[in-house]
Amino acid sequence: MRKRWAKIITLLTAVLVILLSIIFAIQQNTPQSIAPSLTKTQDRYAPAEVLSKPDMQRAALLAAGRRVFETKGCMRCHSIAGKGNPRIALDGVGDRLTAKAIRQWILAADELKAQLSTRTILTKQTYRDLADEEMAALVIYLQGLPSVTNGKM
Repeated sequence: MRKRWAKIITLLTAVLVILLSIIFAIQQNTPQSIAPSLTKTQDRYAPAEVLSKPDMQRAALLAAGRRVFETKGCMRCHSIAGKGNPRIALDGVGDRLTAKAIRQWILAADELKAQLSTRTILTKQTYRDLADEEMAALVIYLQGLPSVTNGKM
């Protein structure tokens, strides 16, 4: 009888772990409504080669930008949709800043140094090592972040 209960408990545990894994995967990989902002060309990062790419390639570029954001530890200082450091939320940053301005903030450009602390400048200087493709993907990703209204997207 003990063996039977042990098998049942083991089976139920395995099913529970699989269900939780699926729920977590779905939650972490929800598509964001960022594609519409890629078609804006007014002083935004919208090079012809990005706009002409099929949706699958565009989605891959956005995913690459998200990966850069996550792997470079940007959430230590910034948040998106309430995840990360709430001190500096980046939701809707593409509505407030041009692609050029976003890039300048990422790299702590000389004209912004008066607005940044020395520690922030030193941290941001490490992003100057990003490859051009990574920087472009990151800027496009940040431009497409939707604004959060009343705590909801």
